[in-house]
Formats: sequence, structure tokens, C-alpha cells
Amino acid sequence: MLRGRNRKLKLEKETMEYLLITRRVIAALLLLILSACSQTIKKTQAERYLQDVEFIAQMPRTPGSEHHVKVQSMCAERFKTLGFKLEYHDYGTGINILGVYPGKQQSKGRILVSAHYDSVPGCNGADDNASGLAGVFETARLLVSKQHDRTLVVACWDEEERGRRGSKSYVEREKNTLAAIKMSYVYEMIAYKNKQPNSQKIPVGFEYLYPQQVKQIRSNQNRGDFIALVYDDRAGNMLSTITAKADKHNLSVLQFEISTQLKNSALAVDLRRSDHASFWDADYPAVMITDTANFRNPHYHCLNGEDEVGTIDTGFAIQTINVLTAIIEASLAE
Repeated sequence: MLRGRNRKLKLEKETMEYLLITRRVIAALLLLILSACSQTIKKTQAERYLQDVEFIAQMPRTPGSEHHVKVQSMCAERFKTLGFKLEYHDYGTGINILGVYPGKQQSKGRILVSAHYDSVPGCNGADDNASGLAGVFETARLLVSKQHDRTLVVACWDEEERGRRGSKSYVEREKNTLAAIKMSYVYEMIAYKNKQPNSQKIPVGFEYLYPQQVKQIRSNQNRGDFIALVYDDRAGNMLSTITAKADKHNLSVLQFEISTQLKNSALAVDLRRSDHASFWDADYPAVMITDTANFRNPHYHCLNGEDEVGTIDTGFAIQTINVLTAIIEASLAE
């Protein structure tokens, strides 16, 4: 009898020890899984961005081509999936894809975030402008996680490479209805970075227009390792916290503000080379976010090598997107 009781107590003790060990193993496995999930979250943003760039830049997107239509559909599907109200803006020669996310106080006007989705013939255009378009997708994803005071509009512009036809048509339409566009953010090539000395060229005359910025570039041995913000003086107040936010993300930013008198002048030709200029022409505040295109990237328009995915810097693009998204979020609440 006693022997049986001792055997039972021993069995119960072994069972308790087994359960304790099992719980510890399960707890350790859970910690490993949570740690892996945490690492996956950190990687997801860059992986998602790169996957978008790879799809967009797998071949040229000349208007009317098969891949151009596929990327156009990608814009529509992405905006719709994220919860935007979708609009196909057919202006005759092309189609802009727009997504509208209404704000709580729509009377406070609209904030636009956009990029063009076409490319020049014969060029895959990874930096120009798959990098910017993927940036719009990621910014849109980040911003729809909460409601804002102002209305957010995201846009894929068509025919930028044909004289900004898409954005010009949209702006003309909005101007005719007296639309309240408070700010337009345009991603135009945001993923090429070069840390080598003398990799950054400076446009002719910039030393007179922007002496401090040129001095800063030259003091850094003309390295192409910064993102440039080109904006009119009416947009300046929306970018007042850019330095603090850029420092937080360890992103080097140079700002090039242009006066109302100069922004539509032929003297500013190197500052008008994207869809932000369509908004400037209508006196809407706008900023171009850019890696400076051919002043840094030798593959611009595939003139000196292919503008393909292998040449872009995903980390640099993600830094840029996160900094600008923080700025855009603030402007949606002002």
C-alpha cells in the first residue's frame, strides 16, 4: 500500500516537472516567434517598397503600352484596397488615377500626394519614376491608418514625360472649380544615392540662387547623398519642421525655396522638371521631393546605362518616405 502511494507521488512529481518544462519550452518558443515577427515588421516596409518598384520597373511604361496599362491598374487597385474613393480622370490623351480619403473638416481643403507612372520609351525607369510611385503607395498606406482633418488625395499622373499633360489637365480642372488645394507633394525620383565624392553635379547658376546650399554640397565633397526639396514660397510654412523630422530619421535634406516671381520663369527651368510645376502655374503651393535626377543619377532616361532596380537605394527611399509622411500627416491636421 505504502509502496503504491510512493509510486503515485513520484509519478505526480514527474508529471509536474514535465508540465513545468513544457511551459518553459512553449514560453521560449513564443518569445522566438515574437522576436521573429518584430524583425519581419522591420523588414516589411522595405520589402513591400522594393516589390512595388520591381513590378513597376520590369519594363518601360510608354503611354498606351501593355505594361503602362498594368501599372495604371495597379494604381487603381492599390488605392481601392487601401480604402480611397477611386476616380479615373480621363482627359483625352491619358488617364490619371486618383484616390480620395475624405477628412473630418473638408472645408479646410485638400492635401495631394502624387507621382507620375509613365516612363520614356525604351527605359524601365526604376528611379524615374517607379521609385516615386512606390513612395506614393507607401505614404498612402501609412496615412490611412487614422482619420485626418483635411482631405487626402493621392494621384498617379499620366504623361509626365510628355510635358506634364496629366497633372496639367487635373490642375486646370480643379482651378476651374476653385478647388482648395492647400499643398501638393510630388515624389519625383527618390531612390538614387551616391556617397562617392563628386557624384553630385550643381545646375548652372545655383551658386547665385542658393549660395548656402551649394556651399554645403561642396563642403561634403559634392556627394549625392541627400534628398532635395524644391518648393515655392507659399509652400514653405508646410515644411517648417522638416529639419527636425529629417534629423530623427538620419536623412540629409537640402531645401530649395523659390519665390513666386521666379517660379514660373525660364530661369527656373531646372526647378520645374516635374508635376509640381503644374501646381505652381496655377498658384497652388507645391513641393518636389527628388534625388536631383540627372544631376546625380547617370542612368537618368537610360542615357548612360539602364535605370533598373539594381541601381536604387531602398533604405534611402524609405528614409525619405517616412520623413515626408510625417510632414504630410502634420499638414493634414493644420
